[in-house]
Amino acid sequence: MLRRSITLAALVSLASLAACSSDDNNVTVPTNTSTVRFINATNGTISAANNGSTDALNSNLAFGTGSTCLTVNNTNPSLVFTNASGTAMSGFVPSFSNGGNYTVVAYTDANGGTQFTTLDNTYAATSGQAGLRVFNAAAGSGDVMVSSNGSLLNNGLVTSFGNAGTFFSTPTGSQTLTFSTAANPTAMGSSTVTLNAGQNNTIVLGPAATGSTALRSFVSTGC
Repeated sequence: MLRRSITLAALVSLASLAACSSDDNNVTVPTNTSTVRFINATNGTISAANNGSTDALNSNLAFGTGSTCLTVNNTNPSLVFTNASGTAMSGFVPSFSNGGNYTVVAYTDANGGTQFTTLDNTYAATSGQAGLRVFNAAAGSGDVMVSSNGSLLNNGLVTSFGNAGTFFSTPTGSQTLTFSTAANPTAMGSSTVTLNAGQNNTIVLGPAATGSTALRSFVSTGC
């Protein structure tokens, strides 16, 4: 009788474990979401709030810094940007696709207003190389070309203000990236960065710091 009771208890226990296992396999995974990183190419500080929450890592982001990778609901995106005084900023219109990977850039237009642009991070670099593209956030800079260690990249293709070039594959390792124009071959906006194989990067040429005339640049990796 004792043996039968133990056997019955064991069967009940196994049935319970099976039910739990079945429940675990049916865990709901968020659908219709995108992964988004925000980067700031303005001279002001900007905070990024997703689903009504802003943590310390995404608060008061200065020029050349970016947010963590944010999971955004595409059906009802609640990604909001606020300035240093906590006022919600206008001009950002979310446009994401299910499963997408994006970089949102804030930059200052020629009239001093803040604009937002959304860049799709989808790109497969040549095996063993890194993906790189240019975003020109420096008003008045002209059509810029990017060089690595003094050699023009991407066949010298230019990127105009407020626009992004297409991704291209480039060798990995430590590189000093600079910008120039056909009218001004002098290197400007220098950034030293280590590029890793299979990683997509956006190099941003931005405005000079307040009180300076030297343009600055920074590199942001995709999520």
